[in-house]
Formats: sequence, structure tokens, C-alpha cells
Amino acid sequence: MSGHDHGMMSTTTVDPHAGHNHHNHMNVTSSMSTTGHNHGDMDHSGSSHQMMMVMHAGLKEIIVFPGWKTQTLSELIGSCVALMFIAILYEGLKLVRDKVTEKKIFNHKRGKIDINDSKGEIGRIKSRPSYFESLLSLDHLIHTILHVLQFTISYFIMLAFMTYNYWLCLSILIGIGIGFFFFGLRRSKIDLNEDCH
Repeated sequence: MSGHDHGMMSTTTVDPHAGHNHHNHMNVTSSMSTTGHNHGDMDHSGSSHQMMMVMHAGLKEIIVFPGWKTQTLSELIGSCVALMFIAILYEGLKLVRDKVTEKKIFNHKRGKIDINDSKGEIGRIKSRPSYFESLLSLDHLIHTILHVLQFTISYFIMLAFMTYNYWLCLSILIGIGIGFFFFGLRRSKIDLNEDCH
């Protein structure tokens, strides 16, 4: 605290229950006057909107981006519907990714077979592609793009959930439920460790 005049410190009030706090933390209220600074009167809010870190049911929310704000009931309902559709999309994307993976595994195991059309006989069996051929294949590129998209949407949903607004959280859960209801049955396997990506 160099540069501050500690001689002008006002009285300090200590919470009478300070003995019950752990790690020697005390609830101290102080007003310090220093040269050019009055820390007791500073507005630390920085903006008119503070993020609540507990579950609540407010109308005014900032959802993921500073431009996505709700101020009215209709904006909150619109945001709930949008988040529900994003959650449904997330579940559908998992199905698409599973189908791409199944196709990739099937093609990899089967190998490619050339058929001689004139005789209807099986010709030569091509060997499996090398690691680098697989790495540079269109299937792998599509699978990678889907993976990044699923990862991005899952963290988007997580950040929206972390508004801790009951209605937004409920709409995400409903969307995940609807999406799983329609797409989960068609998935080849359900990975219990896949959420949050």
C-alpha cells in the first residue's frame, strides 16, 4: 500500500462474530481516505448489471454475449425458446456424429472392393488406407468439423446455463430432453461421459 497516507484512516469496525470465521478472515468495514483516492465511496459495480451466482427467476439477463440481453418477459421467453432449440440441435448433432463415425468404421473394416461388372465377380480387394490417407480423407475432415461444432455448442449451452436463471436452465433441460427423446433411440451407443462435449 505504498503511496497511501495511512494516517488519515478512519475507524475500523470488526464484526463481533469474527471469531467464528475460518482462516483468520474478518468482516472489516473501513473507509480509507488517501491522496486522490476515496476507496470507501468507490462504485465497484463497473456496469448496471451484476451476474447472480445463485438460482433466481429474474427477467434481466445477459446470455453468453453482451448483445444477448433480456429486459422484458417477451425477450426472456424468446431466449428460452432459442436455447431450447439449440439444446435440441445439440442432441441431433450427436446423432449425426455417431452416423458419420459408424460409416467411417464400416468403411475402414470392410475395405474397398472392386467388382468386375462383366463377370459379376469380385476383383481385387484394396488394402486399408494408411494413417495419412485416413487423416487427409473427407470423412475425417467432416468428423473433425462436427466434433468442433458439438464442442462449441456444448460450451455455449453450459455458459447459458450458468446464468442460473430458472427459466433459461429449465428451457435448456427441456430441449435436451426433447432432443434425446427424438434422437437418442437412433444412436448406436450412448456415452455417459460425453456431456459437456
